[in-house]
Amino acid sequence: MTRVIEWIVSLLIVIALFVVIGLFLPAKRTVSESVETNRPMSTVNDLLGSFTRFRDWNALVNKDPRVQLTTSGPEQGVGATLAYQSNDGLTGSGTWKLVEDVPGEKIVYAVENDSRGSDKRMTFRFERTGQRNQNVKITQRYTVDYGWDLIGRYAGLYVTRGIGDEIKAGLVKVSNLFATIPRFDYSQHEPGFSFVELPAVNALLVTTAAKRANDDIATAMTNQLKWIEQVIDKNDIEAAGPMRIVTNEFSSDTYGFDIVMPIRRKGTGPAPVESDTAEAAEGDAAAEGEAIAEAQTAPEAPVDPNAPLERLDVKVEGPVVYAQLPAMRAATTTYTGPSPGLPRVRDLAKAWAMVRGAETWDRPYEQYLNPIKDMLLEDAEFRVFWPVRVAGVEPAEPVIIAPLPTEPAAEGAEAEAAPAQAPETPVAG
Repeated sequence: MTRVIEWIVSLLIVIALFVVIGLFLPAKRTVSESVETNRPMSTVNDLLGSFTRFRDWNALVNKDPRVQLTTSGPEQGVGATLAYQSNDGLTGSGTWKLVEDVPGEKIVYAVENDSRGSDKRMTFRFERTGQRNQNVKITQRYTVDYGWDLIGRYAGLYVTRGIGDEIKAGLVKVSNLFATIPRFDYSQHEPGFSFVELPAVNALLVTTAAKRANDDIATAMTNQLKWIEQVIDKNDIEAAGPMRIVTNEFSSDTYGFDIVMPIRRKGTGPAPVESDTAEAAEGDAAAEGEAIAEAQTAPEAPVDPNAPLERLDVKVEGPVVYAQLPAMRAATTTYTGPSPGLPRVRDLAKAWAMVRGAETWDRPYEQYLNPIKDMLLEDAEFRVFWPVRVAGVEPAEPVIIAPLPTEPAAEGAEAEAAPAQAPETPVAG
């Protein structure tokens, strides 16, 4: 009996010590870590204020790569919510909900999970650093309130080791992710960006290149466009939208590109749009050039992206290729200004798309909404596109329908019977 009493007394002493010590332990715990990046504030804010790339910047998925993530609410900003569910006991289940978003200052997530404590917050604070304040210091801080939960207060002793290590791992992922995104501040581009679904089109195209000089580029465009105009004039077709310039190579010395003209059977599109800015091409093809220029200044007519693409009867000549370009998804924006500003706008579109979880592919292109001769004017208008992949769908390749020679080959009947071969040059995407 004495031993039982001694055991009970010892137990009461331990419990008393547990309670007394627990009462003196902090009811709230905080742990924080920092990292610095040279990416623009807009990239930092948009990436960490959205769940589109959560797997790429959050260490939660390191515990269980198969964790199921479900998003709800807006894609960006206050109210965006992510719920996760895992069969792994260390990961468990819970939610992240964006409750405060002050651009350029902080982003606050309310966190609910299986661990002890309440009022859990994951806060990202941003501070400009470096020369001319071009860098951004990101401080990620986790706070939790255990209240009178004494067991929770003891659990808080391990927050630095548990949550702290997770934050460190997450910031490493953030740094690696930023390194893959072009360093361009797309927030200063007033027209904004969006994703669009582009239907498949029939098109004529010519591949060419020029020195990185404005006059040389304009001359190459004009000369090769005349070949396309000639093919249009000799077939029962018409331009179906603005001329496209697809970038193949952009080096310090050379600009390689495709000139692409969407086409359709003559008379199957909407009525021509009158345009005071559309002027005739020089030379004998003035009348035909004016009609094509008018078509170039008009927006492409809406087309059902699921509609089958008609194969046209087109005979090409010279360097012109007739191809069917597949439907695609693309990031797009508009740009007003001289054409030498287009490379930067293309990079802005790419950075914007990558921050939103899109993977760019193929080559970017621009619609020229003015004649080539006006491309250096301050009010020249363009629309920029950069194709992006659709999750789970392998991008389709363009299909070359022709070139077919319009004159007999030099080597007689044998040469005439030989199948025409596609040129070994890139085809516009």
